[in-house]
Amino acid sequence: MLPLDHSLFLLLNADAATPATVVAVAKWLTLVLPMVLGGTIIGALMFAPAPVQRDLLVTVAGIGLAALVAYAIRQHWPMPRPSQLDWGIQWITHTERAAFPSMHATQIFALAQGLLLSTHIREMPRGRLVIALTWVCALAIGWSRVCLGLHSPSDILGGAILGVAAASIAALAGRRLALTARGRSSAYSSHPAHP
Repeated sequence: MLPLDHSLFLLLNADAATPATVVAVAKWLTLVLPMVLGGTIIGALMFAPAPVQRDLLVTVAGIGLAALVAYAIRQHWPMPRPSQLDWGIQWITHTERAAFPSMHATQIFALAQGLLLSTHIREMPRGRLVIALTWVCALAIGWSRVCLGLHSPSDILGGAILGVAAASIAALAGRRLALTARGRSSAYSSHPAHP
């Protein structure tokens, strides 16, 4: 945990004086928004143009990679949740699994970074707006996890770093695969076989 983790957690964690609206918004961000974003990705994978679908598949691969690494870290380096340390108030029921890195933060930041690195999505008419809104969603979901007492700020920061790194690796691998595939197809088409 970071040295300022406890004080920053207490600053962001909702307490008894926090308006009910703030807690309700944080709950919506934590419980509903990830499902909305997941449904949006599934819809785009089904109906978007082929180049956008390819970019989204690379983004989903980055999310998967990030989740696998986060799971491995949690298994081998289990860190307690704030409620296990008697910090603040936990506003929704949650299992006492390892907290670091936050799986929500890991996946949403992988999504945001994956979209940012997606050339075809960036070039769409509203692509940059979609990317910016996804980054806002990532920050909002990260805040909500601390506000509701489910994670410490270092859990969110660790998830964000992991998500961005995994999405960047997936994007780089996707580009290399695309270049390799293009190189093979152009080599075959420009050099016809001779008997």
